[in-house]
Amino acid sequence: MRRTLALLCLVALVACRSGGGSVEELCDAVRSDRSTAAVFSGFDPSDTERALEQLRQARLTLGELRDAAPDEVRDDIDVEIAYVQALVDELAALTDPEPAQSVEIFRQVTADHPGVAAAATNLAAFSQENCAG
Repeated sequence: MRRTLALLCLVALVACRSGGGSVEELCDAVRSDRSTAAVFSGFDPSDTERALEQLRQARLTLGELRDAAPDEVRDDIDVEIAYVQALVDELAALTDPEPAQSVEIFRQVTADHPGVAAAATNLAAFSQENCAG
């Protein structure tokens, strides 16, 4: 689950880090600034406080990047935004979280967003096709 979430966000960042929505600008920006990929370094869904902080940062970044993304990847980014936002909402609602509760939330939200894996695959393919090299 950690790997899936980290992959989704990394792929979204790779696919849409751009100032004007062109593929060229997007790829140049990805090559010049890889720091956004570190958002999920050490991600642990059982550490609710840290996971929530990382997810909030990812949500902000995805929201900003969505506007700059080329049209062909915006729907996939919307899927990822919905997934990350659902995780934020559910984790933030916990008043005294236990690690097992947080992990179960990740499992449930992931199950409730079956399109997120396909979105990540589409974004990875887009990135590989357009930004490789």
